[in-house]
Formats: sequence, structure tokens, C-alpha cells
Amino acid sequence: MDNKPKLTALPPEKVVEIIARSGFRDMTMEKLERDIAAGLPLNGDGTVNFLEYTAWMVKEVNGDANDSE
Repeated sequence: MDNKPKLTALPPEKVVEIIARSGFRDMTMEKLERDIAAGLPLNGDGTVNFLEYTAWMVKEVNGDANDSE
């Protein structure tokens, strides 16, 4: 059985841990919960696709890529 974590299906707590250890020391479960409330999609089982989260964060920081301004 493969017990390695998958970037496409991480428990929310693991996502917070990875981001905090990557240099964003202010990352908390509360911040992730706010992102979820703001529209971050979750997998059906409540896990987070880390790649989608990264793309979602970039979109949020840069605004909607479809804007022509």
C-alpha cells in the first residue's frame, strides 16, 4: 500500500504545515478556512488539491486573469 501523501489530496492540516514550513510562517488553519469560505474548492472527501490551491492563490493575488485592464 502506498502511504505517500498526494499533492492532489492532502488533509487541510497538512496543507497548512507545508505552507508554513515553506516560508509563510503566518499560515494557519484559520487562514485556510477563510480561503475555503472565499471559494477555494475542496475535493469531495474534504482534502485539498495543493496544486489547485496554489493556482487559486495566484489568481486571488493577481485578480481575474480575464480582466483586460
